[in-house]
Amino acid sequence: MARARPRGAGPSARGMRQTPAYTAFAGVYDRWCADLDPARWGRYNVALARRHGFSGGRVLDLGCGTGLSTRPWVGVGDAVLGVDRSPQMLRLARRPRSRRRGVRFLRADITATGLLRGQAFALVLANFDVVNCQTRQRSLHRLFRNARRLLAPGGCFLFDVVTAHAYRRLLNGVPVFQRVPGGAIVLEGRYRERPGLWQGAITFLAAGRDGRYRAVVERHRQRYYSPSRLRTLLRAAGFMRSHLYATLTFRPPAPWTERVTVVAHP
Repeated sequence: MARARPRGAGPSARGMRQTPAYTAFAGVYDRWCADLDPARWGRYNVALARRHGFSGGRVLDLGCGTGLSTRPWVGVGDAVLGVDRSPQMLRLARRPRSRRRGVRFLRADITATGLLRGQAFALVLANFDVVNCQTRQRSLHRLFRNARRLLAPGGCFLFDVVTAHAYRRLLNGVPVFQRVPGGAIVLEGRYRERPGLWQGAITFLAAGRDGRYRAVVERHRQRYYSPSRLRTLLRAAGFMRSHLYATLTFRPPAPWTERVTVVAHP
C-alpha cells in the first residue's frame, strides 16, 4: 500500500469519539483501500481460482464488507453471495450505485455454527484481512469449518493473510497517513511478537466548516498466523491440500512478502 507518513503535529482536532470496529470506518473504507487497486485484486483472484479448477457456479464471500471483494465475481460466478456482520459495511454494499444483478448480501456471523445450512458453493472466499481479524484460534477454526462445510464437491477455498514481515516492518509503531475527500485517515498500531497480536487504532479526521477537525477512533486487533499454523487449522477443518502464493503473483511467498494468498482443497 502506498501511504505517506504525517509530518509535524498535524491538524488540530476536537470532539474525539470512539466507535466499534468497522462502523464509522465503513464510510471511508473504499477510499482507504483505493491504493490496493481492488479491481486488479479481483482479476487476480478470478485467475487464481480458475487455475485451481473453478469454472463457474455459486460464489460465497465471507466477510464481504462493502462488497469490494464481492463485485469482481459478478458475471464470473452463476450467483454471488456476500456475508458480513457489520450493518454499516453492508449498507454500503447494498447502495444503489453498487448493485449488480446476480449478487446479494446477507448480515450474519461468518463463524456461527450452522451458517447457511444446506447450501453449497463452488468457491468460498475470505479476503482483505478477514482471517487475521479472527484473533482467537477457535474462531478461525469455526470459520474454516464453515468454509469446508459449504464447499461443493470439487470446489476450493481462497483467502489471504498478512505476513509477519508486514506486521513487523510496516505496521509496527509507524503511523500510516492517507488523505481522503473531507479529511484524512491515520492508522497506528503495535505488533507483539510473542503472541503474534497486532493492536491499533484507525482515526478518521473529518474537516469541519470552521477549519478544525473532528476525530472518530476505532480500535482494531489482528493476529498473525504462520503458514504451518494455517495448514494445521485447514487440515483440522477438512482441507487436505493448500497452496500458498505471494499475493498478486503465482509465485511462492518470499521472506519480504507482505501478503499471502492461500487456495485450499478438501
